[in-house]
Amino acid sequence: MLHGRPQEREPTRLHPQPPIRLYLPPTLHRDSSTMRHARVATIAFEQDGLITRAQALACGMSADAVRHAIGPAGRWQIVLPGLYATFDGPLGRQQHLRAAVLHGGDGSVITGAAACRLTGLRYVPARPGIDVLVPHRRRPGSTSSVHVHRTRRMPDRTVWWTESPETITSHWWSQRDDVPSTVWRGMLPIAPPERAAVDAVRLHGASLGRRDHLAAPQRIMAMRDIRALMCEVVQRRRCNVSDLLTEIDAAPRAGMALARMAIADVVAGCRSAPECELRDIVSSSRVLPEPRWNRPLPGYPSISPDACWPLARLVAEVNSREWHGFGVAPEETERRHALYAGLGWTVFPVSPHRIRSDPGGVRRQLVAAYRAGLER
Repeated sequence: MLHGRPQEREPTRLHPQPPIRLYLPPTLHRDSSTMRHARVATIAFEQDGLITRAQALACGMSADAVRHAIGPAGRWQIVLPGLYATFDGPLGRQQHLRAAVLHGGDGSVITGAAACRLTGLRYVPARPGIDVLVPHRRRPGSTSSVHVHRTRRMPDRTVWWTESPETITSHWWSQRDDVPSTVWRGMLPIAPPERAAVDAVRLHGASLGRRDHLAAPQRIMAMRDIRALMCEVVQRRRCNVSDLLTEIDAAPRAGMALARMAIADVVAGCRSAPECELRDIVSSSRVLPEPRWNRPLPGYPSISPDACWPLARLVAEVNSREWHGFGVAPEETERRHALYAGLGWTVFPVSPHRIRSDPGGVRRQLVAAYRAGLER
């Protein structure tokens, strides 16, 4: 979970692919014009060795030359319908992402789980394949590895650098000719973090079906996954709460039931799934009022506990092993608790495991601590 100010993890950078040897059809090698050869090579280079059928034909290749290149005697591979790799060997992660954008066509952007991971988010619901948004007027089909979503509400694209900007190269002939190219080498178009996160939870929820048809353990795990992502995207400052609210209000209703429940916790101030689950425990009590979540301790703006009840001078700290159990974290947690005690506040420490395995016991102890604080 996320507490205090953990070290900010940089967004995931895709490592540059190993050098690719591009294979061009023999008809191009024999052609007296080097320009045709250069145009194919340049577009393939800019697209990590990938090229579409339309681009190849626009470069001057004939349909027979394309068939030869992808045939038994050629060296090209069919990646998706109408999309080829101009090299042999397996595709890397970056090439799969680029293939999804090329399949979606001009104006498409990566969204959902894949886009969230590109921005460095870790708590992303598992989903096979790559989700791509395309303008509603376009109709590319989905495949087993690329899920195409037509929308009338295309987001502003966030251009994601997959390499250092200093390594980006482009050639004068690719800038001058009119061969369509949806991406440039070193860049991938992805949706903004708030749109990517909302799409990820919406598609995850839609894949589960109706909420009332889910078994209790499945519903709990789904809610935990969705809460974790929506808290993380705010905690890591990829977007703010108002951005998420705007996206949720604009999103289709299908698959959004759990997301609308989770956003209420984020609006309240929870910044991790265990904190949201602790809020469920508090809400189930007739004694405990809503605490201040992740807000400065009254009179001490530099201290922000997970939850606090000012009238009872009680704070609750969710101590996960990930953020409080390794390195110097245990000592820092001990100092925080000692600081609260020195200021006259009672600390109620609780682990995510206890919240999930014994919610009734946690509620009883928390109520007792709250009542004791009121009587002081």
